[in-house]
Amino acid sequence: KQWYLRRVREELLQGHRKISALQDEVSSLKDTVISLKDSMLERSVDAVQAVVKNEIQSYSTVLESAATAVNQACTSALAPSKIRSAIASASTDRSSNLIVYGLCEDDRSSDSDKVKELFEHLVEAPVLLKVERIGRSREERVRPVKVVLRSRESVRAILGKASRLKESETFRSVYVAPDRTLEERVERRTLVAHLRERRESEPEKVWAIRQGSVVGTEKTESGAGV
Repeated sequence: KQWYLRRVREELLQGHRKISALQDEVSSLKDTVISLKDSMLERSVDAVQAVVKNEIQSYSTVLESAATAVNQACTSALAPSKIRSAIASASTDRSSNLIVYGLCEDDRSSDSDKVKELFEHLVEAPVLLKVERIGRSREERVRPVKVVLRSRESVRAILGKASRLKESETFRSVYVAPDRTLEERVERRTLVAHLRERRESEPEKVWAIRQGSVVGTEKTESGAGV
């Protein structure tokens, strides 16, 4: 019996040793698994960080390019020469404007109605975009009227017929002219003064302003210029 008990005890000890060895192996495997997980996690974090870093760099590059483009565009658009050019263009684009002188200034009707009646006398019905008096109101002076039309063609048509106003009882004292700049008005006044001098000094001719110059033609038998 003792021999049998010793053998059983030895087998139990061997089994215990095997269990301990297996437990050690399991613990080692757990450590290995944990280490692998940590390694994989670190790699995943590094990969994510790398992707995020690349995306941030790409986004920063796009932002820098956009900012540079906007800055260049603004610099170009706000260049003094561009600003002066835009102002000059806005101030000199008068091709759709007319200035009406001598149109009575009273409260019996609006300036728009007066201008429409004037144009109707010339058999014209242009679209009026704006009608306004120019300058400060004075009792001794009738202010000119600035008229903005929709098209340049209407301006040319009205200017071509403006001389007919001299034959009208209502608009005989009204004068229609292009919307000239200050320099152009000064030049025009000089031409008109020269025209008057020519008419006084050489009444045998018909004098007129043509294309920025004072020109004269011989009178025909009917008294009209050629």
